[in-house]
Amino acid sequence: MVKGIIRTASNTNIIFWRGVLLANKEEGPPFATDPVTLETIGRYDFDGQVQSPTFTAHPKFDPDTGEMVCYGYEAGGNGYDASYDIVVYTIDKDGKKTEECWYKAPFCGMIHDCTITKNYLILPLTPIKADAERMKRGGNHFAWDLDEDQWYGIVPRRNGKPEDIVWLRADNGFHGHVAGSYENKQGKIGVDLTIAFDNVFFFFPPENLANTPNTLLQRNKLVSDIYRWVFDPKTPTNTRVQPFKPFGINGEFSRIDDRVLTKRYSHLWQCNIDPTKSYDFAKCGPPAGGLFNMLGRYEWDTGKKDTFWAGPTCTFQEPVFIPKASPSTPSTSFTEGEGYIIVLLNHLGVLRNEIFIFEAQNLAQGPLAVVHLPVKLRLGLHGNFIEQREIDEWAKKRKEGGELGLAQAAKGMLPWQKKMAEGEGLGIAVPVPGKDGMNASIGANGVNGR
Repeated sequence: MVKGIIRTASNTNIIFWRGVLLANKEEGPPFATDPVTLETIGRYDFDGQVQSPTFTAHPKFDPDTGEMVCYGYEAGGNGYDASYDIVVYTIDKDGKKTEECWYKAPFCGMIHDCTITKNYLILPLTPIKADAERMKRGGNHFAWDLDEDQWYGIVPRRNGKPEDIVWLRADNGFHGHVAGSYENKQGKIGVDLTIAFDNVFFFFPPENLANTPNTLLQRNKLVSDIYRWVFDPKTPTNTRVQPFKPFGINGEFSRIDDRVLTKRYSHLWQCNIDPTKSYDFAKCGPPAGGLFNMLGRYEWDTGKKDTFWAGPTCTFQEPVFIPKASPSTPSTSFTEGEGYIIVLLNHLGVLRNEIFIFEAQNLAQGPLAVVHLPVKLRLGLHGNFIEQREIDEWAKKRKEGGELGLAQAAKGMLPWQKKMAEGEGLGIAVPVPGKDGMNASIGANGVNGR
C-alpha cells in the first residue's frame, strides 16, 4: 500500500455535469473525462469547491432547479479511517456551491444511495460497518452487522445545520437503490427503495460468519422487495419506523422518469429475479452479477406489473429511462413514463451482449430494436442517458476560448493529503497487516490519481 495516494477506482456510476463526464465511486473523489474523446481530465473538485475525501456515486439532480445534491460519508479524515462524518453539498446549475453542511452518523456505515424531495435529502445508512481497529488487525474495511438497525438520515436541503439531522431507525436490513421520493400534502416524506433482509454484499461478511450468505449462490436466493416508507421529518431522532407497504417483487436497480424526481410518481422500472423461470446452469454457470432474468415495469397507483423474460441463458443489467419529449416541448409539459427503456442484455451462454430498446410502458411486447454487439462487455453497475444535443451545446462552451473554457482538473492536494505531507510524508510504501511481499520502492503523490 502507498501512503497518501487516492485509491478510488471510480467505477460505480458515470454522470454528465456541465460539459464533463464524472466517474464516481463513493470511496473517493470524482474523476472527470471528456464526454466525446473519453480522455481523462483528472480529479474533479468543482473548481476547488469540494474538498471532501469521498463523494457519492449517486448524486441527485433536481429537475426543477438544475441543482446537484451530493454528499460524502466517512468524510472526516482520509476517506478510509472509519470516521462518522457526513458532508452534504448543493451545487447550483451554474456550478456554484450554495450549500455545505457536516453531520454525524450513529456509526460509520455504508450510505450508497440517497434521494431528495423539494425540501429534504434522505440518506439510507446500511449496517455494513467500517471499523478502524478491525482494519488495523488486517480485517476488511466493511463488515455486515446483523444486529444493527437500518437507519435513515433526514436533513434540510436549505440552510442545514449539524444539529438538524434526524435519524430514524428500523429493523436490520440491506438497502438497495432508491426509486423515487416526494412530499405529500401533510409534509411527510415518501421514499421508495429496495431492501433485502440479509447481507447482499457477501464479500463483506460479518466478523462472525454464522447464518449469513457468504457465496454468490446464497446471495441470489435473497429476496429484495421495494418498500415505500413514509417519514415525518418532525419525528424525534432515534424513533423506530416501519415501512408503509411493500410492492411484492424481487429485484434491484430501480429507475424512474427523472423528470418527476421530488414529486409523487407511479412508474418504476427494475431488473428482477424470477426463480420460477428456467435457467441453463450447465451452459452458463453461476449468473455473474445476479440472476436478473426479468425486466419489469411497476405502477404504484394501480399495482400493475409489466414484465419481459430474458430467456434461459440471459440476464439484464440496469435499465435507463429515455424521455420521448422533443427538445421543443416545454419541460413542464410531458406525461410521466412516456419514452423508452434502454438496457444491456447479457448472453451468458455465448459471452456477448446486446442493447435492447423497449417502449417504456409496454415491456411485455418485447424490444422495439436490438443492437447486436460483436464483443462481450464487462458487467457494469450504473449508467445514464444524455442527449447528443446537450453534449454538443456544452462542447461549445467548454472548448478553448469558449464561454467557460476547458474543464480543469483539481490543482492541489486534498486536505488530508496536505496534512499527511506536512507530517508523515507522501509516497511511502507501508506494510499491510497480514500481507507479505511489499515493494519498498513504490512511490506516488496521488494528487490526481494518475
